[in-house]
Amino acid sequence: MQKSDDSGARPPGPAARAIPRSRQIDAGHLRGFEAAARLGGFTAAADALALTQSALSRQIQTLEAQVGVPLFTREGPRVRLSPAGEQFAAVVRQALHQLDTAVEGLRASQGRPRVQITTFASMASQWLIPRLGEFQAIHPDIDIAVETFDNLSDLESGGLDLAIRRLRSDNPLAQAPGTTFLFGEEITPVCSPALAQSGRAPTGLEDLPRCVWIDDVRAHGAPPIARANMQALSWGGWYAGLGLPQPEPQRWLRFNYTYQVIQAAVAGQGVAMGQIGLIRDLLAAGTLIAPVGRRVDAGYGYYLATRAGSPQRPEVAAMLAWLQQQFTAWREIDIGGG
Repeated sequence: MQKSDDSGARPPGPAARAIPRSRQIDAGHLRGFEAAARLGGFTAAADALALTQSALSRQIQTLEAQVGVPLFTREGPRVRLSPAGEQFAAVVRQALHQLDTAVEGLRASQGRPRVQITTFASMASQWLIPRLGEFQAIHPDIDIAVETFDNLSDLESGGLDLAIRRLRSDNPLAQAPGTTFLFGEEITPVCSPALAQSGRAPTGLEDLPRCVWIDDVRAHGAPPIARANMQALSWGGWYAGLGLPQPEPQRWLRFNYTYQVIQAAVAGQGVAMGQIGLIRDLLAAGTLIAPVGRRVDAGYGYYLATRAGSPQRPEVAAMLAWLQQQFTAWREIDIGGG
């Protein structure tokens, strides 16, 4: 049947002219937009996506042209979401999350169940790794992936299931949905019994300056904000908690990870500022002792966070229940007063 020629038809009325032509957007640009919206800048987003800044900027410009409205307000080298961009970002985040969840479900249905956990290196080394064998014995069919980062990982965008975090109570992540408080952190000087037997351990507060102090190097050389956080868990924070000025020790021995600090203390190389949240079992076993015995609240707590929807998967639910049991038992370990 031959199509009719409408060239002689009357022009469309106002209502017809008001209907815009449907314009599809390039879905490939949505990842760049979401990263820029979340990280607050094109450079940071480009780094996160392994793109050049100019490539990401072109993606955003193309997306804005396709959507038809500005999504960002440019303020020199900095950008912020426009009101339209705020609305669009909420939709894009939800859509990408649903897409990632669907892909994850498809992958999981084709292979072995897997749980992905993130935490900081010292928590993994001192607490998590020694216990994972028990979970594997109970659930030999579940694969486990542990990723350690000093920076807090984004559970929603990173594809991770669970996070064990150490946070200040005023950190918004401490009140985030799916986050459970586990216990607070206290600090106190610790050393090996062998150091005490050799006469090189302190017997009181006044003896500490004559000792070798083991410390985290980041409490001295990190950027200002990170340095302040580390000092709260280190010698400076302990003395401040006692309301006393910090003296200089006989000598410093510094490492860049807390678990290395603890290893050096166990080896009898000096006195370390112990984070009880990490070394409770070492104190209970007598591998480390607290010769001064004065604990200070460090202002931090440990939290267990879950990604939205993850506990609905049986393997994640099993890991979550097991972790909660382990932390309950951990809190009940008796290390005496202080």
